[in-house]
Amino acid sequence: MGIIRQQTIKGSIVSYLGAVLGLINMGILFPRFFAADQIGLINWIVPIATIAAQFSALGFENITARLFPYFRNDKLHHNGYLFVMFCVGILGFAIALVLFFILQPIAENLYRNSSPLYLDYLIFLIPLVFFSLFFNLLDGYNRVLYDAVSGTFFRDIIFKLLNLLLIILFWQRIIDFSQFVFFYVIALCLPAVLLFLLLLKRQQISFVRNLKFITPKLRKSMIDTALFGIFNGFSSKLANHIDRIMIVSYIGLGANGIYATMANFGILISMPARSLRKISSTVIAEAWKKNDLGTIQQIYSQSGLHQFLLGCLLFIGLWVNIDNVITIVTPKFLPGTNVVLFIGLAHVIQMLSGVSGVIIQSSPHFKMQTYFMIAFALLILITNALTIPLWGITGAALASLFSSFCFNGFKYLFLLRKYGFQPFNYRYLLVVLAAVLAYSAAYFIPKQQWFVADIALRSAVVTILYIALAYILRISSDFNKMVQKVWYMIWGWRNR
Repeated sequence: MGIIRQQTIKGSIVSYLGAVLGLINMGILFPRFFAADQIGLINWIVPIATIAAQFSALGFENITARLFPYFRNDKLHHNGYLFVMFCVGILGFAIALVLFFILQPIAENLYRNSSPLYLDYLIFLIPLVFFSLFFNLLDGYNRVLYDAVSGTFFRDIIFKLLNLLLIILFWQRIIDFSQFVFFYVIALCLPAVLLFLLLLKRQQISFVRNLKFITPKLRKSMIDTALFGIFNGFSSKLANHIDRIMIVSYIGLGANGIYATMANFGILISMPARSLRKISSTVIAEAWKKNDLGTIQQIYSQSGLHQFLLGCLLFIGLWVNIDNVITIVTPKFLPGTNVVLFIGLAHVIQMLSGVSGVIIQSSPHFKMQTYFMIAFALLILITNALTIPLWGITGAALASLFSSFCFNGFKYLFLLRKYGFQPFNYRYLLVVLAAVLAYSAAYFIPKQQWFVADIALRSAVVTILYIALAYILRISSDFNKMVQKVWYMIWGWRNR
């Protein structure tokens, strides 16, 4: 448990630092120094490579997470596990490479008129998919070796610092956009190399073969696990990234640049939920092992309430400052205003659902999470196809909101009918009341001339009033205890 706790704390710190760097790079600097179509290109390259890399893994990340304990043996080089992993990775990349050359002429005809800039950088997908694929495989391998931080550090800190350096070089006109993309791709490939070298230094890289170790029973388990891994992982990546790819197809790179930039602000709302899911998964798995449904129900209820409480605060804090957000990203991104609204609401719904996905994933009916994920991806695909031609980037954001509502609603209904878990009560309505009152008070504050002062004033009013209302309304006893503790700490320090 000490290792888990230590890794969780380190991982959370690295993730939050990475989020801050990402906001600086993509939310503040990119909109000021790059054209919308250039931003759209960058936000096309990464999603398409991410989806292709996930497919190319052929579900092996799922095998690592579930079945590596059967292979674990330091003295025998984990019974040739790494050899099998690399063989599967090479096979998956070969399939992706064949598909690339088959689809390349189709893509060139499709984008020649709407997004000609796209065609100049199509070839960069090959190294990006290769290194993203092996980063994912090596990161999963490194995690089961009790290091969940290094991969995150290389991807969230090292890459984003290099990206920041490249933005500065571009801003100072030391490099042009073509050179920027070239070095950006190198920076994005670097984490895989660094992770490989780290494992090599720790003597955890070995290509010793031991195929006899894989019995027919184990082989069957690996194939079954991989099949579900393909569907689950691919559906997850598709659901998270397909909107940007479809915007490029229907409208163009410029529209995607606006959408991606503004969506990043809405995505920040659900960031705290990531740490909670990681932390709660161990406790929930242990509760399922003991068939302790009472503990699971309590975690489900409390996680949803507290995440919703925090999610609403972040949402109203963001939306009451939407004019300041436009000032930061420059007025050329004004068409993306409603993208922030709908993507933000989609992530509030995600926060509202608490750890429902973790509960299903850890339950005896864990396969249902894969089915829900497939349905979610298909729903996003269909709704984007219907709404983007009608309402452009706002339609894509609406599609995400509607799909998020349905996806989380399905999970809620499943847990309610299968186990009788009911997380909702009147306290959720009190959260909405506190959010509406706090937002209304901050909304009518006169506009300050300096946008930084305006952000500080509105955010302070929203935060103080929201916390005060949540405390007075007694929405959560845990929240009230935390407020009292912080209050006593502040006054105790002042009275010294």
